[in-house]
Order: sequence, then C-alpha cells, then structure tokens
Amino acid sequence: MYKTILLTLLLNCFLFASDVDLTQKLSYNTQIQLAHAIQKEAIVYGSGQQKVYVFIDPWCRYSRKFITMVSSNKEMLSKYRYYLYLYGIPRLHSQNAIAAVYNAKKPLSTLLNIMLHDDKTVMPLNTNIQNKINTIANTAKELHVNKRPFLIIEK
Repeated sequence: MYKTILLTLLLNCFLFASDVDLTQKLSYNTQIQLAHAIQKEAIVYGSGQQKVYVFIDPWCRYSRKFITMVSSNKEMLSKYRYYLYLYGIPRLHSQNAIAAVYNAKKPLSTLLNIMLHDDKTVMPLNTNIQNKINTIANTAKELHVNKRPFLIIEK
C-alpha cells in the first residue's frame, strides 16, 4: 500500500516538474531585430519618437484595456509610436476580425472600432492576409509571445 502511494506521489512530482518552461529568453537585441524584421506588417499608432512593439488580439480583453488606455491618453500617443501586430489567441477565434482589419482601407480606424466600440466586423481570410498573419505568428513564436498584450520597448 505504502509503495503504491509513494510511487504515485513520485510519478506526480515527475509529471508536474516537466511543466517547467525550459526555453531560453532571447536577448534584448535579438528581440528588437525580430520586431524590426516585421515592422512593415505593423499598424502604427501614435507619433512619438519612442518605439513600442505590441502584440495584441482584437478580442482579448487585456489587449482592449491596453488600447483603451493608449487611445485615451494624448501624452502617450505623442511620446510613443506603437507598432501593433495582430496575433490571435486561438481560443478567441479572432482570425476573421484580424482579416477585416488588414483588408480595410484604414486598418487603424477599423482596429479601433473593433477594440474600443465592440464593432463585430469580420471578413474571411484570403491568401495575402493569411501570409501576413503567418509572418507575424512565426515571429511571435520566436519571441515566445505567450500573452496579450505583449510589449517590447525599444531603448
């Protein structure tokens, strides 16, 4: 009996210990290089000199809080230039909202309508948009983006 309990306890400890994230964090310079590589894919918000790279999901409530905070603060918009990358959280199914933003004539306005005014604009994916989404997703995976919003501030 004791052997079974001890074996079960050790097995559980082993299984839970394997959940530790063994990925190495990238250096700051590598993070900035990766962000620069996809800068043309970004939606730029703000006019400041300080660059901030931000990965967001249009349906994510924390991303929405961040965009609400930034959009309501003129000082932040004049001090920082936000490079917004739309990187969906799979469980939120935001691909079609992201497609609507990237297909829009004014992507920033469409993004702000979705995130600030709960606009439910969606559009089916096409090849060009899927390629853009994949480019951003591949870089996000390299950067180990595991939450939204995910910020990298350039020094």
